[in-house]
Amino acid sequence: MNRFNIPLVAEGLTAYAIERQNGWERHQPEGAPPWQAQRRLWTDAILQGMARLEEQVPDPKLMEQFDRELEQAGGSAAAVPASLQLQRGTIQNLRNFVTALEDTGDDRRRQVNVVRELLEDMASHLPWASKDNRLDLARDEAERSLVRMTAQMPIRFTHIVLGGDTGPHWASGFVSGSVTDAETVKQSAVYQGALRDHPEITNWATLCVVYVGRDLPSALGTVDASDFDLEIMNRTGDRFLDERGVRWLSGPYQMTIAATPEMAEPEIIPAATDWMSIQYPLLHGNRPLTALDLDVQERIGLEDERINFCLDVLADEKSVFGRQLSSEAENSYIQAYTSYMVDTGQVDDTLDIVVRSSGEDEWFSCTLPDETRQALKQKMDAFCAAVYGEHLPEPPAQRRDGPAPIQTGPTM
Repeated sequence: MNRFNIPLVAEGLTAYAIERQNGWERHQPEGAPPWQAQRRLWTDAILQGMARLEEQVPDPKLMEQFDRELEQAGGSAAAVPASLQLQRGTIQNLRNFVTALEDTGDDRRRQVNVVRELLEDMASHLPWASKDNRLDLARDEAERSLVRMTAQMPIRFTHIVLGGDTGPHWASGFVSGSVTDAETVKQSAVYQGALRDHPEITNWATLCVVYVGRDLPSALGTVDASDFDLEIMNRTGDRFLDERGVRWLSGPYQMTIAATPEMAEPEIIPAATDWMSIQYPLLHGNRPLTALDLDVQERIGLEDERINFCLDVLADEKSVFGRQLSSEAENSYIQAYTSYMVDTGQVDDTLDIVVRSSGEDEWFSCTLPDETRQALKQKMDAFCAAVYGEHLPEPPAQRRDGPAPIQTGPTM
């Protein structure tokens, strides 16, 4: 068959793992395995999966070589980065692997998801986050494959819309099984998340529609959607309903649910009349954020002329956001994101905040004052100079010799 160049993939993923081992690392969620261990797991799974699809016996020497090279390169500044040619070859083989997995017709989604997670990891590493190696295309293809495959599973699930189908549309999402009554809706993650995000709403107009996958004519032979199914569906959002194989089963079931006082959190009030135009719920504390409240944690890639950064929040959450977002009891933590806009040479005026937990991620936003943005730009520039040996690029109007490409690491 020879659909994959397995030695080349081993070489490319080894080079990538060495770069990450010797460079700046992603934030490590509490309780999660180290990223280095994750990358080894992904590499091993991919190499074994490729060999078996080619009806070969996996070669253990490839992972032995992987471990040996990472050990030899530990802490060494002399490690050679992967060339653009090696990046392209590795990513193309990963794309071929995803296609071959889907073409089997079996439920190979866990293997596809390994590739997707690896590609997401690569996208957080600027030397690999390049349009020239087609990483973005590979990520999109892996996600689309997962969505298509999920729509062909014999599963039963419910789409919940809070706010009705005519608006205002406050929240929507997918839950497992057939949810057709108010009490079951109130137990769902969709409803619980809406209560936290919009405590000012006292009555929830609710619409539930039950669906099945694999274009089945009834619920016979189906099972309730798993957490893995729901993760894929909720990442896709309402567009999942347009997938081939998704079929209406029953509904809509309409109801109005009254939020009880103990479930709502009335201390948070969305500010300003135009708050609905904001992508995420807007938070306000008793003082504005300053650059001293934020620490640059990671530069996570270039997208649409924006260099994205992950930040640590050092300030008390209640003082700058108006509420405590993270919780030790729920094993949750927060991360913050904003961007340096290459075309203007300015930091974005919005800080996006995500609450990471064992359940669904929750997104919020807050406004960065002008003086905070200026000071934060200096911190970002100092961070890039210290970690990557390069400064933030100047906007085109300030460049003497015309626009210059952003440095994304050595290529060959």
